Amino acid sequence: MKKSGKISQHKVKVYTQPTCPECNSLKDYLDRNNIPYEDIDVVKNKEALDEMAKKYGIRITPLVVIGDQVMIGFNVPKLNKLLSSVSIEV
Repeated sequence: MKKSGKISQHKVKVYTQPTCPECNSLKDYLDRNNIPYEDIDVVKNKEALDEMAKKYGIRITPLVVIGDQVMIGFNVPKLNKLLSSVSIEV
């Protein structure tokens, strides 16, 4: 992933639902800041919902996963800190 001249080896995964306002705000924020991410719709992909529960112990969206770091919900300061920790500048 490339952003502001920095390359990150970490993939941004976002677990979402179409009717989740926070999910849509999160994706809009990532799009506006040109941050590439994998959008995993847990409504269309039931296996992804099961994966969330098994791997992370939750079934709440949005869920952001970068490497071994996890963030629940959409909070700009927390998200920016998480992105910075893997060399993705906002």
